Amino acid sequence: MKKWAMAAGGLLALSGLPYRIDVSVYAAETEKVKQKVRFCVLADLHCRPFGQHQSRIRHIIEQYHPDAVLIPGDLFDVDRDFEVSFELIRVLAGLPVFFTGGNHDNYLWREQDRLYGRLKEMGVTILEDDSCCLEKNGEAIEIAGLRDMGRKPARPVSFVNGLFHTDHYRILVSHRPCHADFYGQCETDAVVCGHAHGGQWCIPFTKQGLFVKEEGFFPKYTEGMHDINGRKLVISRGLASGHPRIPRLFNDPEVVFLDVVPK
Repeated sequence: MKKWAMAAGGLLALSGLPYRIDVSVYAAETEKVKQKVRFCVLADLHCRPFGQHQSRIRHIIEQYHPDAVLIPGDLFDVDRDFEVSFELIRVLAGLPVFFTGGNHDNYLWREQDRLYGRLKEMGVTILEDDSCCLEKNGEAIEIAGLRDMGRKPARPVSFVNGLFHTDHYRILVSHRPCHADFYGQCETDAVVCGHAHGGQWCIPFTKQGLFVKEEGFFPKYTEGMHDINGRKLVISRGLASGHPRIPRLFNDPEVVFLDVVPK
């Protein structure tokens, strides 16, 4: 028994616990802008603290100077301290913040009106089956949020296309990356997702996740930027684990920055 405990302890040590926060920066080129617009993607917080008053995330924000923040779901979770998530929103004060709910946010359907109402009071724009335009650095970018569809697409492509109303650069915020083929048919320039947590456990020294329910073992869409039929699919490995008793292994939390840059 002692040998097993020592082996488990060694594995956890190698995995990097306590976690650092990785920062990934991706660039999406387009002829639709003449100046760079930087988005910070904060996915899957699940009411977890990262330093006092989310100080570790605040330090990253201060270092990378985003123009706006996208939260693609699972900001909240069941039986957790919601104030921890609201601390993150306070850290983002002064920045445009766009939120689209995930499956764990939807589990809180009895409390959702209260939680979402408070987000709105704090200046967060909630986009679920809706869109709006962000004007920044002399550029206009249209952002649409798609309500979580579950494990299979629950709406036709035409519904998503109908969320957009301009010819500006288009970003679709949608929780689950497993719908990659569906996103590749939508009239958007980029899609921003979270949900997969990088596969939770990764093969050591790689970013290959081990398992995601929707994709099975060794899933393809758990992190990084992918080209899907000319659209950029940007996936954050997210900040927390989906279950407090199941740690991330060889898979640090991640803050993603998406730079929309002139081509």
